[in-house]
Amino acid sequence: MAERDKEKIESLEAELNSTKQMLAMLLDNIPGGVMEYDAETEKIGYVSDGLLNIFGCSEKSFREHFYNSFELFVYKFDRSMVREQIKNQTMFFDSVELTYRVRGLMDDIVWVYHKGRIYTDSEGRKRFLVVLNDVTNEKLIQAELQRNTEQLYMETERLKLIEEAVDNTEYDYNVLSDTLETSEREADGRRRVIRHFMENSRLGDVIHPEDLKTCMELFKECLSVQKKGVTEYRIRPKGKKEYVWFRMTYASFADKQDRIIRVIGSAKDITAEKAEREELEARALTDGMTGLLNKTAMQSSVEKCINEGSINSCHAMMMIDTDNFKTVNDTLGHDFGDRVIKFVAASIKDTFRETDFVGRMGGDEFMVFMRNTTRGIAEERAERLNRTIKRDFEEKGKKVGISCSIGISYFARDGADYDSLFKAADRALYEAKEAGKNCYRTYRL
Repeated sequence: MAERDKEKIESLEAELNSTKQMLAMLLDNIPGGVMEYDAETEKIGYVSDGLLNIFGCSEKSFREHFYNSFELFVYKFDRSMVREQIKNQTMFFDSVELTYRVRGLMDDIVWVYHKGRIYTDSEGRKRFLVVLNDVTNEKLIQAELQRNTEQLYMETERLKLIEEAVDNTEYDYNVLSDTLETSEREADGRRRVIRHFMENSRLGDVIHPEDLKTCMELFKECLSVQKKGVTEYRIRPKGKKEYVWFRMTYASFADKQDRIIRVIGSAKDITAEKAEREELEARALTDGMTGLLNKTAMQSSVEKCINEGSINSCHAMMMIDTDNFKTVNDTLGHDFGDRVIKFVAASIKDTFRETDFVGRMGGDEFMVFMRNTTRGIAEERAERLNRTIKRDFEEKGKKVGISCSIGISYFARDGADYDSLFKAADRALYEAKEAGKNCYRTYRL
């Protein structure tokens, strides 16, 4: 009987050793790693080679780094969450699933997926047997996707807010489908979509004729090469008679084969801005009292005409000085003097052609630059101006007579640049003053 019991024990021990070997083999080949720890004290018992491989360390280093404690194994900022989840799950189940972070031996952060089951050992203590998998890459990808999703949502919402807050009209042209989508809304609130845009294009019906060619050339260029830029054009809104100025910021995009697939743009109504800009430019170029060109604008206009024209052209520069103007101010007052200046300015403007440059150089002095004229025509206009301006002004019984003296120089006989013509005309003006005023003189070589 004793012999049979001995054989039975040996058989059981052999079976137990075989089972242990199989269990060890199974644990070592489980994807990830295995850990076993006390449910109450959280002291770590068994750790598999797979778990050690996750952290790239020996069992001794592993136990020293985490102080052989499951609580210290979990990253400190995740411990309360892990404790809470284990508590909640074990109230209803004997298994636990969760994901948390672990700070590795190289101070790196490792995300692990934790799947454990609680059991009671031979001593009646509750223990957890846990399979752990490194899911760091998956977590990083998930986090990136989450960030991209959130970013996309934020950008979408931002664009919606921008559309609502800004009066810009957004355009998105899909080249492949020949479809234009705009931020303009249909009656049902949806964005306006125009299919077969190029096929049925009627841009000529809405874009100003003077701007249509430029716009079409830019659009065709966007369809041929990837580019971006800004352009301004006039468009007539549906149901309107007047054209409106728009500034379009545009860009075209190509695929990997360098084929243009999208053209997008943002158009802003700049009609008010354009009018304000033109008014400011006009103020910068004109004399505030008379509305004529100011000294700077006059010089710029003359220089541009000379530089762009032919040396064989004939232009006449006239310097005009108001005779007795100081007497007007001294006798009739400065307010009356302003009225005289406006009278002289209007007389000069009415005497010359719209194509001529007329400016006030300061005080009672004016300049006229007659483009593409002849000496005969220029001198005839000078005589006419002498007759027009000569008159008497009276205020409260006081009378003062005015007239004008004129000096004339000719391009290119008397000079081929602004300074030379100015000096020649000024010299001729001096001679007209010396001759008794109310007359004109031409520059004598």
